[in-house]
Amino acid sequence: GHGARWRRGRLTAATPTMRLSRAQVRELDRRAIEEFGVPGVVLMENAGRGAAELLVRLGARGPVVIACGKGNNGGDGLVIARHLDNRGVGVQVLLLADPAELSGDAATNFRIVQRSGLAVRVWPGAGELAAALAGADWVVDALFGTGLRGPVPAPWAEAIAAINAAGRPVLAVDIPSGL
Repeated sequence: GHGARWRRGRLTAATPTMRLSRAQVRELDRRAIEEFGVPGVVLMENAGRGAAELLVRLGARGPVVIACGKGNNGGDGLVIARHLDNRGVGVQVLLLADPAELSGDAATNFRIVQRSGLAVRVWPGAGELAAALAGADWVVDALFGTGLRGPVPAPWAEAIAAINAAGRPVLAVDIPSGL
């Protein structure tokens, strides 16, 4: 989800200690979009900006390696990259998807990142991924969010294993991929 909750018919920021189920997070996003008319790209922007601000508060100096999937979780990661870059924090964006498969808000944010001049490595090889992770100050897991069903397929399963083995601090967007 995009870090929001409902209270008395209003959309408010979620607290860091709030625990929501996968279904509750998906319902919040649905209500924000369908009932309140908040465009999904606005939710994505707010989520990404908030995550970037959190990383800065946690002391991230860079490089922050942002592993993005093809869905909305990856779109959140692209927003995070843009906001960190704007703050002068070094980022390395790894897109573990074919850019042609991006759609909706994720595709919109991919185009924005491209136009901003921020470099995106598409489908980095295992060695390149391991090297990037080894040199990371932080890693952002923006591969899969609450929409994942079933086991994680290759090559994403290998990327998740590499992130877990890197021994670097990880910020997971929504939930850790594959959880």
